[in-house]
Amino acid sequence: MNKKTGWKWWTGVAVCLVILLAFAVWGAFGYYKHLLSPTDPQNKNPVAVTIPSGSSVGDIGRILEKKGLVQKAWAFEFYAKWNHLNTYKSGTYTFNRAMSVNNLMDSLERGRHHDLVYLIDVRQGMWISEIADRMAKVSDLKKSEILNDLRNPDYVKSHYMERFSFLTEEILKRGNIYPLEGYLAPGVYRFKKTKKPLTLDQMIDPMLEETGKTAERYESQIKKGQLGSLHKVLTLASLVEQEAPGEQDRRKIAGVFYNRLNKHMRLESDTTVIYGRQKRSRDYSLKDIRQDNAFNTYTRTGLPVGPIGSPATNAIEAVLNPVKSDNLFFYARPNGKIYYSKSFAGHQKIVDKYRQEWAKEQP
Repeated sequence: MNKKTGWKWWTGVAVCLVILLAFAVWGAFGYYKHLLSPTDPQNKNPVAVTIPSGSSVGDIGRILEKKGLVQKAWAFEFYAKWNHLNTYKSGTYTFNRAMSVNNLMDSLERGRHHDLVYLIDVRQGMWISEIADRMAKVSDLKKSEILNDLRNPDYVKSHYMERFSFLTEEILKRGNIYPLEGYLAPGVYRFKKTKKPLTLDQMIDPMLEETGKTAERYESQIKKGQLGSLHKVLTLASLVEQEAPGEQDRRKIAGVFYNRLNKHMRLESDTTVIYGRQKRSRDYSLKDIRQDNAFNTYTRTGLPVGPIGSPATNAIEAVLNPVKSDNLFFYARPNGKIYYSKSFAGHQKIVDKYRQEWAKEQP
């Protein structure tokens, strides 16, 4: 190889390396830009976030990542340090997943939080016993006091049924642990801080008002539907909420439940056993399944006596618009994948194949 040829060869190699480097930089920049974009551009549902005093940029990034507000904590931290953004104010903020990293930074730097309000975040599927935990934290009431009142039919009648017409005698059926279970709509509720502590009615009322709006919105569909009452719709929706983590399966599962109801088959939903025990754990026994109560759909036909949690709007819509099929069984794997079957034999094959996965999920 002469000098001229060698020079051309090295020049070619250098050009190729420069091009590869340019592509690498461009790709890295594109990925980094993606990490700064909203995690869910169409989702403007409020997400309450508390930034403790003394939190570092890295701490804040990890909090936001855990809440699903940023793609990667390290990208948030890098962006903050690169732009010399290091002045943040602690407090409780309300963000949403349609916000970019830049939007989040702006709010954190300006201190656009809600120190002057209390926040109660009621998540879909929550039980009243879990909501009571959050109520106790922002009031002078003890959790036990809240639950005693919400368990008391006379208290529920005088404080809520007289003011909210959609609360009917159905909620007072024998065996229903908490008459308002399922009626405290999911959402983030804000309450102004005053010298007077929050009362139970002040916290409960806006949640019932949201359910009232839902009842009014779907009133015609509820009356024309097979179930015929808001209470029954909320009850079935609460089962769908617990059984189907993904929205795409909710209408299918609702359809399966209707098929079983129409054939007078027991619904046999594990979630009703869990709720009846009032212990949020899948660590239950055959004895628990056979323990009869007003919620246990293994021992009783039809719907449970009432809801087993607060259903999201899409769970309610699934019950009002189920997918029609011949399926009578479904099986959910821990990874969220759900299989449907028309016969018990087909269902049992799926159960035998995947049941060990749930055993591995237990602590």
